[in-house]
Amino acid sequence: LDSLHQEMEECLKKLGFGFIKRTGQGGGGCISQGEVFNTDKGKIFVKKNSKKGADVMFKGEMRSLEEIESTNTIKVPHPIAVTDNPEGPGTIFVMEYLDMKYLSNQAALGEALAKLHLHNRSREGQEGYVEEFGFDTKTCCGFIPQDNSWQSDWVTYYKSKLEEQVKLTKDKELLGIWSRFQEKIGDYFEGLTIKPSLLHGDLWSGNASQCGDKPVIFDAAAFYGHDEYDLGIAKMFGGFDRDFYSAYHSLIPKQPGFEKRNELYQLFHQLNHWNHFGSGYRSSSMRIIKNLM
Repeated sequence: LDSLHQEMEECLKKLGFGFIKRTGQGGGGCISQGEVFNTDKGKIFVKKNSKKGADVMFKGEMRSLEEIESTNTIKVPHPIAVTDNPEGPGTIFVMEYLDMKYLSNQAALGEALAKLHLHNRSREGQEGYVEEFGFDTKTCCGFIPQDNSWQSDWVTYYKSKLEEQVKLTKDKELLGIWSRFQEKIGDYFEGLTIKPSLLHGDLWSGNASQCGDKPVIFDAAAFYGHDEYDLGIAKMFGGFDRDFYSAYHSLIPKQPGFEKRNELYQLFHQLNHWNHFGSGYRSSSMRIIKNLM
């Protein structure tokens, strides 16, 4: 065990840290595990995953955090490096450690999220404006990679995003109704002009917290898309209160048809959870499709 510990410390030193000491603090979710280290440059958090394909997941998360951080609208852990796991198979992702606490200032999160969503749109016509939907690398919502290939039209992009998940279920009934359902998706966007917003991509309450009195978001699966998309999983799992939504919608007012589109955006996450965790999510996925048809 000591030699494994030594290998991790040597690996971290190669990334430019002079002093490394394990704290014994750890943490993790249902996908990856993590550990906290003291260094000469402050505390760092090292996320580990031994699965094949973890490099794609962590590289996507690193790019997501870099892109969100570059907007200066909302705090994220500063990403440092993705490299091979020195303690065995898989990959590690090294980032700044943030002393996070329970999210009590939900209005601040709502406002910061809206500012993130407005950031790209405020640069329209200027250098650096992203005019298409997608992202420059694959990102994973959970462990499943999302293609993120650029599209000029949001509805086309979102249909292909849903179709990726639909095909992975290999469910005959779902595959049977998908061709009819996808023809209806455009109806929910009639009269809307959608400009690309940088999205977190997996914003349930477990991926939001607070550092001091500032909101923090993490575990991102970013891409440029419709701002309302981020509110899909937010609503699906709850945990965000009226203050969050009031602050958000004071900057980005609800558009006609919002509630139905919110169901449409929850559908992606229902299908993604079905593909990750099994058919416990089948009936809720089918129910949304039948409601919207």
